[in-house]
Amino acid sequence: MLSDRIVITGIAINTPLGDTLDNVGNHLLAGKSAIGYWDRIDTSKIYSKIGGQLPDYCVEDKLRSFDGRVPDSVLAQAERVFKQTTKGVQLSVLMAMDAWLDAGLFELPLDPYKSGVICGGHNLSDKYLLDQQAIFLDEPEFIDAFSGLNSLDTDHSSSVAQVLNAKGLAYLIGGTCATGNVAMQAAINAIKVDNKQVVAVVCPMASFHPMMLHSLTILEAICYGQYQDTPTKASRPYDVNRSGFLPCEGGAVLILEDAECAKRRGAKIYAELLGVSVNSDANHLGDPSHEGQVQVIQDVLTKCHIAKEQVDYVCAHATSTKLGDIVELRSIRKVFGSHAEKLIINAPKSLLGHTMWASGVVEAAVAIWQMRRGEFHQSHNIETLDPAVDLNVCADGNVNKDVEIFINNSFGMGGINSASLFRRYHV
Repeated sequence: MLSDRIVITGIAINTPLGDTLDNVGNHLLAGKSAIGYWDRIDTSKIYSKIGGQLPDYCVEDKLRSFDGRVPDSVLAQAERVFKQTTKGVQLSVLMAMDAWLDAGLFELPLDPYKSGVICGGHNLSDKYLLDQQAIFLDEPEFIDAFSGLNSLDTDHSSSVAQVLNAKGLAYLIGGTCATGNVAMQAAINAIKVDNKQVVAVVCPMASFHPMMLHSLTILEAICYGQYQDTPTKASRPYDVNRSGFLPCEGGAVLILEDAECAKRRGAKIYAELLGVSVNSDANHLGDPSHEGQVQVIQDVLTKCHIAKEQVDYVCAHATSTKLGDIVELRSIRKVFGSHAEKLIINAPKSLLGHTMWASGVVEAAVAIWQMRRGEFHQSHNIETLDPAVDLNVCADGNVNKDVEIFINNSFGMGGINSASLFRRYHV
């Protein structure tokens, strides 16, 4: 019998700050930035030269690290997938294996039709497609023999499902920068409506390439006019001199599980996911909407039967854009009224940069880690606080606080607003 509660039993993450949750969390508390110079992307013809990229990361070494820790059959499937897929898919598979292992699911006789994979993201193969197009123009016969499959974003979800033997469902869902929350909402429905026991929410790394970065610069979305010589200072939500977000490689996986099943098997439980709300501004542009943000935050509180006074912390979307940061704070104040002044709010993107479609899950993971620790990282690079900022955005240092409930905001281009609500788990 499934319960009506959903919990997080496994987490995996991979960013320039590390590929374990403890490493990333501790680096955030220490104020370490993920932002530097692109050295694997040709920036000679584009304005912005800075962003966050993984250090040299050997996927083969990481795969070998699972030897003896997962069943041989799982490792054999992963090795088979690795021979036929791109590095981006391989990174998704590795994160999923980490999270599944963290949840203790490899050791269970789990009904494969009760487990599933929901992959959050889109444009995940852009650079691969551009590279294959260049090869095709030179000599069509030399393109990758698997390009017809590897060019599909669903290669992430199907490859992960193959390795985890998750046969209940495996598909891909997208919502620009709100994708992480959108994917979590789909996973909630899979458990509550379709009676799945466990769903891996996999948010792969964005596929950055020069044209993508340049197009975002032309839209004046990413930072390019300032801080090109001091990249670690470039992402500065709430600072008066902020000038756009900093794109960053990074992905994460959350294992969502029916609470009763998790409790019955003695699983480690990180947190309870109370719910997610998503709405639309009915606008294809990237302008933030105060109305839409207020509505989505109110909706998630209402549907989860949580009073605004019960919320302690907001993991802010806060991308370091002139308009977006202040609209979000105005929305928070509108929803929470006088209680807004009791909230702590911090900006993970001040250190992690913007992991794009993965950001909702990446930031949920580090928010859960901070809640369990009772310490929240500073919003960095605030040298001159914007006078419009009138709430506690952790501008002066890390904050120690006991948090029971937090909201994770994610707002995407195309008018997609989302908020997820988490609670410290109690039996």
